[in-house]
This record gives sequence, structure tokens and C-alpha cells, in this order.
Amino acid sequence: MKKTAVLAAGIALILSGTALAAEPVTLSDRIDRVDEVIYGSVQTGSLIGRLDNADNVIYGNGNTTASGLDDRIANLYTDVVKGSTDTAPSMSTRINAMEYYLTDEIKKGSLEKRVGELETKVYGQERKGALDQRIADLEKAVYGDQHVEMRDVDLPANTVFKISLNDDVNSKVNKVGDPVTFTVQEDVKVGDVLVLPRGSQGSGQVTKVTRPKSFGRSGSLDISFDQVFSIDDEEIPTVLGPEAKDKLKMEAAAVGASAIGALALGPIGLVGGFFVKGKDVDLPAGTELYIQTQETVTTKGLVLTNGAPS
Repeated sequence: MKKTAVLAAGIALILSGTALAAEPVTLSDRIDRVDEVIYGSVQTGSLIGRLDNADNVIYGNGNTTASGLDDRIANLYTDVVKGSTDTAPSMSTRINAMEYYLTDEIKKGSLEKRVGELETKVYGQERKGALDQRIADLEKAVYGDQHVEMRDVDLPANTVFKISLNDDVNSKVNKVGDPVTFTVQEDVKVGDVLVLPRGSQGSGQVTKVTRPKSFGRSGSLDISFDQVFSIDDEEIPTVLGPEAKDKLKMEAAAVGASAIGALALGPIGLVGGFFVKGKDVDLPAGTELYIQTQETVTTKGLVLTNGAPS
């Protein structure tokens, strides 16, 4: 699809209601999230078996974080997924920070894989052993006598930033309720505090699909871009709001397509109809759009601080 058509199709997307995924509360949900971070997917087996495996990967063979299921899962969740204090971020956050520091982008994949890739970049080969020690060694090699900390920061409402779709979205294939994931394409900062590094992930869903009809009436596709996840795995509500649409219109007009400038200022349906008349809406993976924060959110951002970590 030509860039002008992709931009115009993007303008035709309309936001529906926002729905945030809740913070995991139950023991089962929390160990599921730990599995997803460590391995990239939820593991099978008993809770105790999964805990033993996670403890071995994170802390070393035979180590456990506590005696009871509740405490063991709570400790793993704090250490791996979401740190309890700003001076002691989770392993996931620390790897996010190192990837950004070294490559200017946060990668996808399991914690095991990402640590191995960082070791290969820093040392020339992947190392073995418990992830907690390997991550600490990497931080010493990368930062020296500095360390990363989290800071409370207010991310203003209507902060506009660029994203790209992770997968193809098409009114011929997709159905209402299908998940849509996307990647942040530019850093979002508040002052010198980094809140959303390039490469951060977000999610939403298809909310409406209309197939092409007779007399050249085009298909339509509505997506809700519900949330983006900060460097500390915080959910930040997002929308395809008016400021984001204006930014998309400006970029579309800058491409120089005939009539796109005038059409972009008209009804949204007119833009989509002009470029996809009588056809399905096709947004291929990599299509770039703009979204914005729905409201002012107090969240965590990242700073690099002098001194050894706590």
C-alpha cells in the first residue's frame, strides 16, 4: 500500500471506549505474569513446579525466595515484574533500561533471551547462571559507578506520540474483539525523565468492522488504542484523540498527495472512502499512526543516577 493510502486509512480509524487490563491480583495470575516475562509465555504444570523453575532461573538452582506460595509468588513478582521501590526497579525494568541505553530501543521477547542478547553485545558471548547475578554484572559493565532509578512523574494529558502496528489489520480478515498491538516509535519524556522509550508496547482491539458494499461503498475498521505500557510496566490509558488526528492529518498533507490536504479536513468517512473506495481497509504491519494520552497520569520514569545501586 502506498504511504498516502496508509495515512488516509489511518485517519479513518475512530476510537471507542478505553478498557484497561487490571493489575494481576490472584496468585495464579501473578505467576502467569512472571512466566510471561521470564519465558515469553505462560508455563504449564503445578504452581509449586512453576515456582521452583522460576526460582532456579532467577536466583540459581535450589534457591527459593520464601517458604509459602503467597510469599514466593509475591517476591518473584516484585523482583521480576514490578519493583517495590524506585531505587530497586524490577529485573524487567532494568533490562528495558539497559536495552534503551545500548540500542536506543526496547526489544521484545523473554527475559532469558534479552539478557543473553545483551551479554553477547557487551561481552561477545552469552553467559550462564542465575539471571539476577547476570543482570547485576551487566549493569556494572554498562553503567560503571552509575545505576538506574525510577522517579514519579506526571505525564500530561493529550501527549501525542507516534506508534506503528505490530501486525496486519484488515477489514476482510479481522473481527470485532480481535487484539491489536503496537510499538511506540519515539521517546516520550517529561523533562529529563524517560517515561515511554522507543520500542515500548501497547495494546487495543478492533471495535467495529464493516465490509465493502455495493455502489462502491468502502469498508471501514475502527480500533481502540487502549493503553501503552511504560518502562516500569505501568498501564497508561491512550486514545486516538483530536490532537493525534490533527498530527496524522498534517503528516498526510505533507506527503503531497493530490486532494489529501482538503480531504483530511473533511469528514473522516470521506477520507477513508476516497482512498479505499469499494475496497477493504488494509493497514499492514508497520503502518505508522499517532495516538495520545487520555488523561494526566502519575507514573514512573527512568533516570540514570551516580553511585552504586541500592
